[in-house]
Amino acid sequence: MPQTTHSTVVYAISDSVAHVEIDRAEKLNSLTREVFEDLVEAGLALKEAPEVKAVVLSGRGRAFSAGLDFTELARIAEAGAATRSTSEEEPDTDSGARSAAAVSSAVEVGTRLGSARALAQKAVHIWSLIEVPVIAAVRGAALGGGMQIALGADMRVAGHDAKLSLMELRWGIIPDMCGTQLLPRLVGPAQAKKLIVTADTIGAEEALLIGLVEEIAEDPVARALDLAGQIAGGSRSALVWAKRLVDLSYESELSTGLDAEQEALAQLLGTEEQKQVVAERLAAMKARAKG
Repeated sequence: MPQTTHSTVVYAISDSVAHVEIDRAEKLNSLTREVFEDLVEAGLALKEAPEVKAVVLSGRGRAFSAGLDFTELARIAEAGAATRSTSEEEPDTDSGARSAAAVSSAVEVGTRLGSARALAQKAVHIWSLIEVPVIAAVRGAALGGGMQIALGADMRVAGHDAKLSLMELRWGIIPDMCGTQLLPRLVGPAQAKKLIVTADTIGAEEALLIGLVEEIAEDPVARALDLAGQIAGGSRSALVWAKRLVDLSYESELSTGLDAEQEALAQLLGTEEQKQVVAERLAAMKARAKG
């Protein structure tokens, strides 16, 4: 089983399904800089793995992730306080430069990975950059940054014990790990604003009702792996195009999306992979017909 640099995330590939796990069960998989770096490292490795057709993302133990580790929150708060103190002492001669320095010091904005520049955002956004479907298996707490990591997946399976919340406003900040941008896509802008500004915690049933999760299962990890196995039975090229086209619908005009559908069809039809899928499908239908 491959391990990441800091050993806070582990992953394994079996039968074309990759299972990625945050491995800090004793800390309820709370998030640190090392976890963010390891999530990005694992995601980048799977992004370059052509044998993978589906990915499951989960946390070991009884929680998906309880959110930002208190030590990390303290570090960020101290960095922000130090930056403000320094800025107030400097002459007001170059406010733009001081503003950029403040952002760099407090949140460590770096080079882009896809659309994301901040490390914590990259730990969420990386899953959308993987070509194949990614399923988050949410068991227990998915709070703050933990919930935002789940939002980065293409779909979510929750356990009956799941508790989901964007709690950042309770700490005087905002969801900064893609949450403000991804949540409205799932639940709509009004519901997203309500969840963010109230910082309410909701259970699996309400999450299913508002479209935050797609399924509830007794064992969400087992169900996610089963679903991933079902997905992995299909053509990888078709899976890649399916995810790409749906994602395109958020950022392009309808005409662009419809043209892309036809481009996909032209590239898929008649390939050896497509012929094999058709042959296997016809053989299975004939076997069922014979009874």
